[in-house]
Amino acid sequence: MLRRNEPKAPTRLAGFLGRWWLFGPLVGLAAAVAMVIRIFHNGPIGMADNGDGPSRMCALDTSVHLDKGSWWWFHYANFRYDQAKPEACTSENTYPGSGKWMPMLARPLSQLLGYPGELDLRAQALLWCALVGVAFAVFAVALRGPLLLRLLVCAALFLVVGDSVVAGYAATPFSELAGLTGLLFATVGAVHLGGSARARLGGLLLFTVGSVTLVGSKMQALTMAVPLLALLLFSKVPVGRLVGRFSARLLPVTAALVIGAAGMHTLLFQMEAFKEINRTEMIFVGIMGKSPDPAKDAVELGFPADFGQYAGLNWWGEKAPQKDPRWPEVKEHVTYANIGGYLAEHPGVALRIARGGLDDFAASRPDNLGSYPVSAGKPAGAQEHRLTLYTGFLRTLGGGWVLGLQFALAVAGSWWLRRSPDNPRRRAFLAMMICLGGATLTQFVTAMYGEAIENTKHLIFGIFATGLAFVMAAATVLCTPAAPVPSAAEEEAEEDTTERSATFAGLAKS
Repeated sequence: MLRRNEPKAPTRLAGFLGRWWLFGPLVGLAAAVAMVIRIFHNGPIGMADNGDGPSRMCALDTSVHLDKGSWWWFHYANFRYDQAKPEACTSENTYPGSGKWMPMLARPLSQLLGYPGELDLRAQALLWCALVGVAFAVFAVALRGPLLLRLLVCAALFLVVGDSVVAGYAATPFSELAGLTGLLFATVGAVHLGGSARARLGGLLLFTVGSVTLVGSKMQALTMAVPLLALLLFSKVPVGRLVGRFSARLLPVTAALVIGAAGMHTLLFQMEAFKEINRTEMIFVGIMGKSPDPAKDAVELGFPADFGQYAGLNWWGEKAPQKDPRWPEVKEHVTYANIGGYLAEHPGVALRIARGGLDDFAASRPDNLGSYPVSAGKPAGAQEHRLTLYTGFLRTLGGGWVLGLQFALAVAGSWWLRRSPDNPRRRAFLAMMICLGGATLTQFVTAMYGEAIENTKHLIFGIFATGLAFVMAAATVLCTPAAPVPSAAEEEAEEDTTERSATFAGLAKS
C-alpha cells in the first residue's frame, strides 16, 4: 500500500530514466539504432555521384567499382571502392580537407565487416550512425525539465538529422558528410557552454572539433567560420584559475584561433582548378544564364560580346567558355572582385539570383541524384522518401518564409538572451540558435554568389543549420527552465549559511 505522499511507479520510473547520466546514453543508443534502421531497412540507401566523388576518394587512393548494370554518375549509388590504378590519383586531382576523415575511419571497419574491395561506403554509413548516437547522447545530457518534453525535443532533432536531405549523404563519397557531421557536433557541444565548469570544457572541445571538421570539409563551408568564431568571442569558459573577466575568455579565444587556422588551411590548400571553375560558372551560369542580353553582360564583365554564346553553359559541357581559343587572354576578368562589382552595379541581377536561391532552398534535395544501388532493382535515378517530414515542411512553407521564420527566431533569441542573465544554460541554447541563423545566411550568400550551379546541393549546410535552429528554439522553450524562486524559509536559511561562512572565514583569518 502506497503512502499518501509516495510517488506512483510510473512517476518513479520517469524520475529514474530522466537522470542525465542515464537519459543521455539511452537517447544516444536509441538514435544510433533508429538511424541504422532508417538507412538499411529494406536495403541500404546512399546518393549517386555527381562527378565530385573521384577527387574526394583519391585522397584514399581508391576508385569506384561499378556493379554490372550500374552507372558511374547520377543514376545509382555505388558503395564499393577498389585500389586506384597506379598514378590515377595525383595532388592535382585530389580534394584535400576533412572530407577524407570519414572514409579513412570507415576503411578498417569495412574490412572487419567483410565487405569486398578496399572500402565499402556502407561501413561509412554505420560509422555515421554511431557518431549520430554520440551526438544525441551529448545533446540529451544538456536538456532539463520533464522527461516527456526532453523526449519530444530529441525526436524533433532526429526528424532533422534523419531526413533524406541529410541522411542520404551517409553512404556517399561527398565531403558534405564531414561538414554535416561537424555542424552537428559543434551544435551539441555549444549547448554545454552554459553548464558546469567540466561541461563547458567538454562542450568547448566538442564544439572546436566539430567546427574544424566543418570548415575543413570544403571551400564552400569556410564562410561558416564567421558565426562560429563570433559565438566563441562572446563565450566564457571559467575553469580552474581562469575565472576572471578576461581569463575566462582565454580558452574560447584559443579555440577560435584553432578554427581560424583550419579555415586558412582550407583556403590555401584548395584545388587550384576549382577556384577558376567556380568563378567561371558564377559568371556564365549565374549572371548570364538567365540574362535577356548576355552579349551586353559579357561586354560589361570585360569579355568580347560574342562570349554571350556561352550563357548558361557550365565548365563541364562540350561547349564551355574555357574551351574558347581566346580564353587565356580574357580569363583575367574571371575574379570575384569583377563579379562583385558587376552585381553592385546591377542589383536587379543580384536580386534575381537570390529569388532563384529561395526556390532552390525550398527544394532542399537535389532531384538528379539517385538513392539506390543497381541491385535494389529500382528505376535509374529513383530516390527514397523514408523520412521527409522536415523537407516536406520546407517545400510547403517555401524558402522565403522559412528563412524569414529563422530570422525572426534569431531576433527573438537576441531579445531573450538579454533578458536571461541568470540562466546560463538557456543562454547557451539561444546563442547557438542565433549562430545557426548566421550560418544559414552565410551559406545562402556563398552558394548563390560563389558558383551558382547545383544550388540545392550547395545549400545543404544552410538547410541543415535551419533545421537545427528550429530544434534549438524548441529546446530553449521546453527544456531550459528557469531556476525555481526560493521560498522565504529557503532564503532565510541561505542567509544564515552565508553569515556562518563569513564568521568562520573571519575566525580563520584571525
